[in-house]
Amino acid sequence: MIARYTRPEMGAIWSDQHKYECWLEVELAAAEALSEDGEVPVEAANALRRHATFTLARVQEIE
Repeated sequence: MIARYTRPEMGAIWSDQHKYECWLEVELAAAEALSEDGEVPVEAANALRRHATFTLARVQEIE
């Protein structure tokens, strides 16, 4: 997005940080669904929810 034409709220929605936050929520929801089906231990899904974090700098370093 072109910064001078973008409102801060809209820019935040399309930021890399927000994108990865959404991806993390999807992965956590998938782990929880798999735990409900018995494919992943419930405690593992809970541990993921408690401890799963990322930093944008680290993601960019890996990518």
